[in-house]
Amino acid sequence: MPKTTVENLKRAIQQKLQQADVLEEHAEIVADVLAFAETRGVQSHGVIRLPIYLRRVAQGHINIRPDIAITQLNEAVCKVDGDFGFGHVVAKKATDEAITLAKKSGIGLAIVSNSTHCGAVGYYAHEAAKEGMITLLLTQADALVAPFGGRDAYLGVNPITYGVPNEEEPIVLDMSTSNAAFGKVLLAREQNTEIPTDWGLDAEGNPTTNPHEVKALQPIAGAKGSGLALFVDVVAGLLPGGNETMYNDLSQKRHLGQFIIAINPALFMQPEAFAKGVQNMVDGLHEAVPAPGFDKVQLPGERSAQKAKKAHETGVELSENAYDLLKELLE
Repeated sequence: MPKTTVENLKRAIQQKLQQADVLEEHAEIVADVLAFAETRGVQSHGVIRLPIYLRRVAQGHINIRPDIAITQLNEAVCKVDGDFGFGHVVAKKATDEAITLAKKSGIGLAIVSNSTHCGAVGYYAHEAAKEGMITLLLTQADALVAPFGGRDAYLGVNPITYGVPNEEEPIVLDMSTSNAAFGKVLLAREQNTEIPTDWGLDAEGNPTTNPHEVKALQPIAGAKGSGLALFVDVVAGLLPGGNETMYNDLSQKRHLGQFIIAINPALFMQPEAFAKGVQNMVDGLHEAVPAPGFDKVQLPGERSAQKAKKAHETGVELSENAYDLLKELLE
């Protein structure tokens, strides 16, 4: 697979976006989020998304000059209207605002409306954890998942993400409420490979291994994932605003939302005591006896963090299609 440095990758993505007249500041944020995903081996949320973003920019469905409005509701809560700008930019501003509120009040809540796809949500939890904040992000997504017992797409993949400060590397769980993100299906289509039978359903509602036949995704853990996705729709969709589609109807703008909570541990205990408590938990997990087939017990996001460290040291591997999209800017 082609390889490049992380900084070259960011620069190439940013330049590609700026060629479409995206503001430099916004292009830099989007590039940072996409590179974050690529370095962690999450190619489904990396460069593969760029052509879709550029198509939506060209069609006017991503606003490249958004008027992002932040309304303070009280000392700990704000509402962010993304004005259909890049979701990465909107989510970062909302997360930053939640962090600011948490530093003042102990807890900060930002609810987001009129956003678009914001990429790998773990990025925002990771950044908040580096600021010393515990963070929970519930993110509404497009209707791509069949509810438990159903055949057709109705729920979103609706990721649930948290970040916890940790001395060595933030602890980040970034999980969809479906067995796979739709980006993984897109990646399988691009690579012409089969998918596991528990990822998607065909038009008749039957599990399929052919990514091109997927009409709906399957919820994680059946009824449990379906129930979690519904709750995300309530607090990250209904509460801030509505929902449109991205993949099924490119003629429409999206109305996606988020529910972001930042918690300042200092509200509850001395920061040193909190850090020591987290470290004790980490040490305990690492000392746990691994089950057959495992070398060690790892934290949420630990393998991804190890991949990122290696990518920053030796370069990031790109898929052939990702490289072809950016090669003129990488060389």
